[in-house]
Formats: sequence, C-alpha cells, structure tokens
Amino acid sequence: MKRILSFSLTAVMAFTAYSQNLWTDNFESYNIGNLATQGGWARDSGGNANWTQVANIDAAHGKSFKLASIAANEGVWHFHSTNWEGRSSANNIFVLEFDYYTGTGGAGGAGVVQIYDVDAGFEQPFEIGWSQDDGYLYIADQLDGEILVDQVTTNTWYHIKAAYDKTTGEVSAQVNGGDVISYFGTPDLNPQEFDVLLSGISTSGFDNIVASATNTSPFLAVSDVTKKSSVSVYPNPATDVVNIKSDKKVESVSIYDAAGKIVKTTAETSINVENFAKGSYIVSIKYADGSKESTKVIKK
Repeated sequence: MKRILSFSLTAVMAFTAYSQNLWTDNFESYNIGNLATQGGWARDSGGNANWTQVANIDAAHGKSFKLASIAANEGVWHFHSTNWEGRSSANNIFVLEFDYYTGTGGAGGAGVVQIYDVDAGFEQPFEIGWSQDDGYLYIADQLDGEILVDQVTTNTWYHIKAAYDKTTGEVSAQVNGGDVISYFGTPDLNPQEFDVLLSGISTSGFDNIVASATNTSPFLAVSDVTKKSSVSVYPNPATDVVNIKSDKKVESVSIYDAAGKIVKTTAETSINVENFAKGSYIVSIKYADGSKESTKVIKK
C-alpha cells in the first residue's frame, strides 16, 4: 500500500477525475435472510433459495452477501448488472473492488465472482475465486490466469481490486493493497454482469462491491505492476498435448481441474492431456528459482 500512496497527489486526482461509478452494493438496506431479488439481484440454475443469504458475518461489515451451502450442488448463480453500458464512451477500463470472505471451506467447494460479457455468449473478462482444495486465491479468464494469494486462511476477509482493459485485454489485480499482478487476456469484451457462482460446500461472503469505469489505470503506475515472465503454454485449446516453453528452468508442473483438484503433477514440459475431460484447467508452473506462475488451458 505504501508504494501506491507514495505517488503524487496529481496522479491520484487524475484517476479520480476520470473514474465513473457504475454500481455499488453494501447490502445494508436489505432484509436478513434469502437474497432473492433484493437490490436488483437475480438467480439462475435453481438450487435452494437459502443457499444465497443476506447475513451478519461480523460486526465490522454489518450485512453481507453470504453463501450457505452445506451440501453438494451442481452450481447456482446469483447475478447483478454492472451497468457497464452506462459508462462514458472513453472509459474502457472496468474496475471492480470488493471484500471477499473465505468462510469455513469445504472439499471441492467454491464461491467465485465471475464477470461476464452476456452479449458475447457469456465470455469472461475474468473471474476471482478461492480454490478451497489447494488453498490459493486466483484471478483467471478462459485462457490465462494468476495466483493472487498462495495460501489463504479460512474465515478471513480479503480486499480485492481488479481491472480489465477492454482495449488491450490486460487484466490486473491486487489483494489487501499489495503488489499488483497482471496478465493479458481477451480484449474487446464488455463486463456487463457480476455473478457469484456457488458450487459444492461453501460459506464464502462478499461485501462492499464497487464497479466503476475509467480511462486510466486504477493502479496509477505500470512500475507498480509485477509482470509475468516470458512463458508460453500451447496449444490452447489443447487436444492431446500441452507444451510449456519458458525462459526460466521449470522444476515442476501441476494441473488443476475446475474444482481446484490436482489431476497431474510432473517435471515434464510436454504433458499428455488426451485422457482429460473437456473443460478448463489451471496449469501451475514452479521454477527452479522458487517462483511460480499459472495459466489457464482449455481441453477440447
């Protein structure tokens, strides 16, 4: 946080001047109980109505959006418009801030924020979630991604700030005011919808949501961003084999499925995925120098 606050007041004022608020929600005006359609929220994929709640998680946050699934389920979405269409035409950077509560955790469970371009067939500029089986907090899209926190703790709040540049496809994120992680995703998507995905057992929570649009980086300086090393994971989508090419020595590669479970760990940089089920996977690469990075791969 000190690195950002040390920039000049001029830079801070510049961001404020060009930032346009689109939607905020802190749930304080809602009734305790099922979230249902309060505040313009809507629900998809059935499931029990009491799986998505307005609850008092703690005194500091007051009322919050809390998941309340204590049994396996196949996925339920609760969603809200970001009001992206109401932005000024020059503001092509989408900025999202919210507080994320990990909850108690559960095997295979997930509480994930997903940002969707509805008109493009529900393509994702990005999603942010906690892989409960493996412990990391990540940001990813259909093709790429990054681990934001290696090992999160249960029943803990994390403040997340993320941005998507529609023009370049760059996705950036920051947790608790720390270093900014950045990668290049898919350009020209419209972040029209904020979705919360509930899968499996999860008591995650969400609060203090702020969606805005701007024409300049919300992180103020490129020098404050930690870029990935030069690595290629190809082909993507993959059918039979995934290859990894990097300018650093690869020590090991772990592949995680959509539920966050490890499906393969190897020291090889040419990996056979022929028998993998179709879908999205996270490829986590550990280098000989101890550093790590990850990317998203689709098996078709």
